[in-house]
Amino acid sequence: MFHDPTIVGSWPALAARLDDDAILVRWAANETALIGLSSVHDLLAVWADDGADDRRDVVLAALVRLAAVDGGRDDDALLLTLHLLSGLVRTMARQLADLNLDILAVVVGELACQIRRYPWRRRPRAIAANLRAETRRAVLAELRPSSRYHPGRIEIPTATGDITRIATASADEEGEDLDVVDLLQWAVRSGVDAEDVALLIATECSRDRQHRCADQKVAAAHGITTRTLYRRRNRTLTALRGVAPQYLAAVA
Repeated sequence: MFHDPTIVGSWPALAARLDDDAILVRWAANETALIGLSSVHDLLAVWADDGADDRRDVVLAALVRLAAVDGGRDDDALLLTLHLLSGLVRTMARQLADLNLDILAVVVGELACQIRRYPWRRRPRAIAANLRAETRRAVLAELRPSSRYHPGRIEIPTATGDITRIATASADEEGEDLDVVDLLQWAVRSGVDAEDVALLIATECSRDRQHRCADQKVAAAHGITTRTLYRRRNRTLTALRGVAPQYLAAVA
């Protein structure tokens, strides 16, 4: 489990809430794999049993279904899953420590995104291994220069990072990906925080220019820590993924 409450929240507080509100019992009504796990203590006993790999995978699959956006979309299930996979996160963060000063926050944020969109219908088994592979792949694509700055890999929402240009972008302006601009305009009108969108754009543009310590410079310019930057960035990307289906339906 994560003992630092700034990573994904307080573990003792989450465990107490799960037990006090009998949340595991409620989840078991829809997820039979959780039947018999009436408390966090019961769950951790399964997690600590080295001979219960199959059982652990079934339980993790149930929690991921509860946390996924096309499943239960349960925030407590997401937090619990992140805590249970804390060992995976720490190992990956150590392995990729040279890529970013705040690599732990990057890995946690990406793992949260992978859990939310996990294709549990297509991949019902080997959940931890699949999450590890997809999270690692996404983090490397995000931070490793050899792949991150490949000219064919990334779209630049605006040429300058100026959020005000999104509101007035037209087909005559060069350097803009108008599909992305239109999506961002639509997202802001739909309630996605404009300042978070601006921060996302500033970060992507700074990275694309291959600035050294790009994320740290953007964070400093906005008066925030890099950890806060990553959290807001991941929150914005999650929000954009959430509104994308409605956007596609609206423009179809």
